[in-house]
Amino acid sequence: MCLNKYLFKISGSVATRTTIVVLILTSVIVLISGIWQAVHVRDIVASEMDRSAKNSIQSAIKVIENRVTCIETAVETAASYANMFATSESSNYRLLERLIVANKDISAVTLMYRADYFPSKGRYYAPTITRHPVSGKLEEDEIGGPEYDFCYLETDSNWVYTTKLDKGYWCLPYVDSISTKRAMVSYSVPLHDDNDSIYAILCADVDLHWVQDIVEEAKPYNYCDFIVMSRDSQYICHPNPQWILARNVISYAKQKQDTAFLNLADRMLRRQSGNDTLEMSEANEDGLSLTNRTSDQIAFFAPVSSVLWSICFLIPEDEIMSSVNSLTRYMMLIMVLLQVVIAIVLYKVIHFQLRPLTVLAESTRDVAQGHFDAKLPAIYSNDEIGHLRDSFKEMQASLSKYVEELQTTTAQKASMENELNIATNIQMSMLPKVFPPYPDRKDIDIFGSQTPAKAVGGDLFDFFIRDEKLFFCIGDVSGKGVPAALVMAVTCTRFRIISAQESHPARIVKTINDMMAPDNDTNMFVTLFVGVLDLKTGQLCYSNAGHDAPLLFKSLIALQEPKSLKVDPNLPVGIIPDWEFTEQEEHIEPQDILFFYTDGLTEAEDVSCAQFGLQRIIDVIKASVTISPQTIIEEMKTAVRQFVGEVEQSDDLTMLAIEYRNKE
Repeated sequence: MCLNKYLFKISGSVATRTTIVVLILTSVIVLISGIWQAVHVRDIVASEMDRSAKNSIQSAIKVIENRVTCIETAVETAASYANMFATSESSNYRLLERLIVANKDISAVTLMYRADYFPSKGRYYAPTITRHPVSGKLEEDEIGGPEYDFCYLETDSNWVYTTKLDKGYWCLPYVDSISTKRAMVSYSVPLHDDNDSIYAILCADVDLHWVQDIVEEAKPYNYCDFIVMSRDSQYICHPNPQWILARNVISYAKQKQDTAFLNLADRMLRRQSGNDTLEMSEANEDGLSLTNRTSDQIAFFAPVSSVLWSICFLIPEDEIMSSVNSLTRYMMLIMVLLQVVIAIVLYKVIHFQLRPLTVLAESTRDVAQGHFDAKLPAIYSNDEIGHLRDSFKEMQASLSKYVEELQTTTAQKASMENELNIATNIQMSMLPKVFPPYPDRKDIDIFGSQTPAKAVGGDLFDFFIRDEKLFFCIGDVSGKGVPAALVMAVTCTRFRIISAQESHPARIVKTINDMMAPDNDTNMFVTLFVGVLDLKTGQLCYSNAGHDAPLLFKSLIALQEPKSLKVDPNLPVGIIPDWEFTEQEEHIEPQDILFFYTDGLTEAEDVSCAQFGLQRIIDVIKASVTISPQTIIEEMKTAVRQFVGEVEQSDDLTMLAIEYRNKE
């Protein structure tokens, strides 16, 4: 309760707010530095883990490769002098004994002869010597033939692939069901007679327990697990011994829908090197979490090229980062305690330093209430608070003057806004605003619309009928605002005056250009399209001065695709005097509609700066259920509003639609 009263008392003071601001800033700085340090330490730990894991895995691969090379060398050396012993039924065991005694990694050696090589031994003859896994005692045996369930000539991969490849061959890991009953792998080489024909296969069986020992010794951390996978996606080493040569990794991963481990296994089978992160959702005694952990694991893997195996170290992320996380927690605790101490000391110091400011604040309340002649307290300190008191004194003298000037400025601004509204009304009054403009005529229907980007704009359109001809124009003045509005007003007036006596659009445009260009010191120009439509014949004469080409389509849109009217580009009005503008003609059929627009329509942008564009104009026209000048323009305005959304209008938007209905 006392703490709440204390907090309420200081909540409105500058000292409190300043303390909070400084505390926030220091907290942010300390937090950022702490985060940076934590991230930096994590990066160092991750880098060290990466280096250590890669070195360990390469060390294990190197030892395995050396052991494999020794086995290959021993078997191939024995094969080089095998004909001295293997061709004789009485001496072949001597060859096997020499080989197995010379290499401690070999658990069993076998000679598999081709069919009926020794007629007295029958079709299958495979003498073998095995090493007892505990005592090391050597035992001789014969394992070939149906009685041993070892018809190697037809089924044994060592015989089949070695004879086929005619060179040394490492078979797939297997469980030896004949002799040692353990997980094994065999290396076989062919033996050739004097005719260079294969008469036997010398096969050395290697117990895989030494692979487990090598990788176990090489792993970078005690809590690190590992797997070794063969080229047929079987486990050679695994934290769970029951999985060794018992499950197909790919099939089981697909069955459990473990995509992360499936991708890892696929990369290992393709003998790639690298690292990946396995996300473990839950512990599972026989699942794919490998080590029954619930945390993510970082996998480092690399191939053993000589035997087409792949080794993978699995390092639990929570274990490797445990020391970093503990350090981060201690740092956060120290930072919080330090910030509390800083806050208390800082508040006391600031509150003492700002005591004169409290007195000044109480005295200036009268000034804030409008009493500009209120007396201020005397402060003699030559610091910021003393300067502030003097500033308040000066402010009292200037506030009255400022209020008077503000009243004058407000009145002037209101007058300016009123004048701008009048200018807007005047400009809009210069454009046609009564639609339909000729309700008694059945041969023509017109609708137009202008939406300026500012209070006043620079777009224009106009039309009138003289001698059964419709004179019309649409234009876009460069720039926006009042300057563009003045040029627009002059252009509209000149169009009316000139077209009242001239019937050729090119001459009308040229005359307007010649009147505007010579004295165009502001370098403003107008894109202008002027047309004359003969209401009796439907013949349209027109001249284009740099304006967008209008669209021509049927009021029954299904009868014809909207198309752009062919126009010569020409220069805009007001750039070069005496420019010769071209004149073009087009025959307009009944129910044809001409749709004119300024670039404020095509260049309207949405929040992603994409433009409305010509194709959207055509799509709006084609989607219209009822086709008429007014519906086309109203639906076009709706489509633009929906397209731009909350984006502010950047350019004037003007549209004019003319439908020629029938010939009189």
